[in-house]
Amino acid sequence: MFRRPRQSLRRNIGILGNFAFGYADVAEGIYFTLGIVMVTAGPASTYAYLFATIAYVLTALCYAELSSTYQQAGGAFIFANKAFGRNVGFLAAWALLLDYIVTTSISSLASVGYMGYFVTALKIPLATGIATTAVIIFLMLLNVVGIAESAKFSYFVVIFGLIGSAIVLIVGFVFSYRYGLNPIHFGTEPTYPHFLYAVTIAMSSYLGIEVISQSAGETRHAAKNVPRAIFLISGATVAAAISFSILALGVVPYSEFLRNPSSISDPVSFIASRLPYGWFFGSLAALLGISVLLVASNAGIVGVSRISYAMSEEGSIPGFFGRLHKRFGTPYISVIVFSTLSIALAFSGQLDIVAELYNFGALLAYVIVGLSLISLRNKDKNIVRPFATPWSIRIKRRKTIKSLDDEGSDKYYVIPIIGLACVVADLIIWLLVVILHPLGRTVGSAWMGAGLLVFFLYSRFGRKNKNNEGSLKGFPEKGQ
Repeated sequence: MFRRPRQSLRRNIGILGNFAFGYADVAEGIYFTLGIVMVTAGPASTYAYLFATIAYVLTALCYAELSSTYQQAGGAFIFANKAFGRNVGFLAAWALLLDYIVTTSISSLASVGYMGYFVTALKIPLATGIATTAVIIFLMLLNVVGIAESAKFSYFVVIFGLIGSAIVLIVGFVFSYRYGLNPIHFGTEPTYPHFLYAVTIAMSSYLGIEVISQSAGETRHAAKNVPRAIFLISGATVAAAISFSILALGVVPYSEFLRNPSSISDPVSFIASRLPYGWFFGSLAALLGISVLLVASNAGIVGVSRISYAMSEEGSIPGFFGRLHKRFGTPYISVIVFSTLSIALAFSGQLDIVAELYNFGALLAYVIVGLSLISLRNKDKNIVRPFATPWSIRIKRRKTIKSLDDEGSDKYYVIPIIGLACVVADLIIWLLVVILHPLGRTVGSAWMGAGLLVFFLYSRFGRKNKNNEGSLKGFPEKGQ
């Protein structure tokens, strides 16, 4: 007897699909973080985004190297697995599962918030929760049908988002921007704790670059297309985040953000409505928010289903999470299960509550990605790297009897500066999240604890039972 070959993910998306998934999942952050950052950091909001930008760019460069080198669905899980083994790989992946669940939830919630610009009844928490549930169910079905269809939906919406954002920014800076409208007084406006809190929220504007590595296993010419998509996404996202924060400070007095609830639920529309013909540009910004946030929610489902697929392939979680649909070739069980968790989280209808949970898992995984880059530069020295981050430090290895005959690069440890800086920057912001986000700290810790329990129980009993079933069916164990 022989085992039937397992279905594999199909490589059927190109650079446009990659860009659409990644841009929406990263750039969508400005549509829900801007109001919270303005309320907490006030006149220093742009500086909060600049601090977050440093950590993001370092992380994106690490992903560009690792995703182009290891072209599999799984992202941080695959990188950490190769660098440190199954245990650390599981920690990175489980942390990202939380991030993707929250991404789907918060993006759908925020998109409904922008729908509330047109239908005020949707601003009631119960109505928000019901509408968000409908949005996630629609996207769940779309992802069961296939990632190519999901990608087509994404990049048409993203093109509209890019053009619309450019129009709003140009009109705002040309006709409405007033320099010095909100002067900075560090220590009072904002206070230092409020500014640090704003940095952690601003970092939420940049979370999501991981989704590119999740779709690497389904990307055509991944060695070239994945780094290119990451560079395009990074440039467009940073430009949008910084530009909107500067525009906000030059159009709306800080006090108005404090008084108006719309500055939190639909901040870009709130700003755009202050431009000439505000009714038109406010409506345009609301449509932009709805469309980009829908794609971001979609990207969250793509990410969570692909990383759970990779974890099941590696035997870290039960195999049914990696089961592919017979017709569509998608990990439909993962799509349905984790979309359901996102619905449960979003049903509260409270954007600020869900935002508290957003950074914990992603930043922890990003620290592990930076460490994985450092490790794999030394562990896989001879592997072909289509893209490698610049600059590194070489530390001479201590000679042992075994290494006396080592030649060339084997005499040195290579420490990539970008990887090291990524670890430091993301770790600092993660520690700020732990200190300043009580709900994120509690739920994040509980999630990681539950994950460790799942990993222990499945490793101890689930995998053993699976191997025994294989033997009973006539399939030989490894090594036989």
